[in-house]
Amino acid sequence: MKYSKSISLYTMAILFLLLLLCACKREGVGKISNTNAPLPPDSLITLGGHEWETGNYQKALNYFSTAYKKYKKEHNEEQMANLLNNMGLVNWSLNHDKQAMELYTQSAEFAEKLGMKRLLGLTHTNRALIYKQTEDFTKAFEHNNKAIKLFEELKAPKDLVIAYNNQGQFYRHTNQLDQALKYYNLSLAECKKIDYKIGLSTAWQNISTVYSVKGDKEKALDAAKKSLLYSLETKSKVRIWEAYLEISTAYENVGRQDSALYFYKKHAILQDEIQEANQSESLTKHLAELSVETKNLRIKNLQNDKKIASNRLMLITFAILAVLLTAALALYGYFSKINFRKRQLESELRNSKRILEIREQELKTYIIDLSRKNAIIQNLQEESTTDVISTEVTEDEIAELLEQKILTDDNWETFKARFKAIYPGFFTRIKESGIQLTEAESRLLVLMRLELNSKDMANILGISPQSVRVCKMRLKKRLPTDKYVSVECFLADITR
Repeated sequence: MKYSKSISLYTMAILFLLLLLCACKREGVGKISNTNAPLPPDSLITLGGHEWETGNYQKALNYFSTAYKKYKKEHNEEQMANLLNNMGLVNWSLNHDKQAMELYTQSAEFAEKLGMKRLLGLTHTNRALIYKQTEDFTKAFEHNNKAIKLFEELKAPKDLVIAYNNQGQFYRHTNQLDQALKYYNLSLAECKKIDYKIGLSTAWQNISTVYSVKGDKEKALDAAKKSLLYSLETKSKVRIWEAYLEISTAYENVGRQDSALYFYKKHAILQDEIQEANQSESLTKHLAELSVETKNLRIKNLQNDKKIASNRLMLITFAILAVLLTAALALYGYFSKINFRKRQLESELRNSKRILEIREQELKTYIIDLSRKNAIIQNLQEESTTDVISTEVTEDEIAELLEQKILTDDNWETFKARFKAIYPGFFTRIKESGIQLTEAESRLLVLMRLELNSKDMANILGISPQSVRVCKMRLKKRLPTDKYVSVECFLADITR
């Protein structure tokens, strides 16, 4: 059984190794394929936003469109609504006003259905800007008023800043300057709530423009200064550039030509820096794209190398497995032979034990029969001495039974032959002990070996129990006292 368990464990270990190697192979293949795995929608949205901010509107639109298709398959209407608005902004940046308007409208439908009030407000603001470009100010006001109402309900300061500013722009382009100032001031109030520097700069710049148009030159100059102050705090080159131009115009209107020229020069210098930065950024981006292509090519080469290495590893793995399986089969055959031989020996041992048990039983049966015969003869002897003889038994029959002595020489030889067959080394070990025993003492030791009591031994030997004890005492005297303290000790020594 132990050998069979060892074979099972060995086979299981080989199978486990095979499964492990196959799993490693699958994992390796997975890693190669994951390099070209499609990006999740969230990542596509992030990439699209980055491309939009850097002016790569077409790439941004591609990312947003791919993300939209994925969310559409998942029936994620909330994300679909947001992406429709994003795609509308990109199309508006590409001057595709018609497509942008359609996307804003679809986004608004989802937003209204799902209760996305902020998104709904943004779509109204975005649609109002398109109507402003087409000088449809009636619809522009309509949508922007809806946006303002939603943002006021939501208490969204930043969104209100944009909506109020747009409202001021609409009024300014329709020559309603007082209304324009009203909404620019509302935009300022919301900016102050959240300390929105860019919004503050933009609002003061628009206020400066309105005052210039109204002819209030001092207020225009004061507003332009505040616009520049907040622009410098934002550290935004675009905002500072616009503020320089606005304050230069304001100084020119009040007749301060030196100051006007000073800020106009700053405006021109910053304009050159912005253009140079844009060119540098374009070059950097071009180099980055080239670097990305180079990296992709290198990745493909590495993937090919990895596939080759993976195939080589597979061949080596199969070779090792073939050797291991061959060795396992050889070991299985060897252990099978050992187990077969072991079962044969166990079967032979069981048969030998059965034969020994049968012979022991035969010997005990023989001794019991002798004991019974001896008891019968003893009774007949007692009846003979008391002259109490059955009328049914003649004197000749009694004499014949008396002549059949129990354990005579013939009986002893027969008994001795049977005893030797069961305990073959018993008499040999008596001789090897060097102690000379009489025939009677040998018989006594044989019966003691069979674990009979004194009475049974007396019946078998045809003597009294007292004679058995005397024979045992004589045997004890003949034993070396320094080695054996009793006959039982001597018997135990020769039967070990």
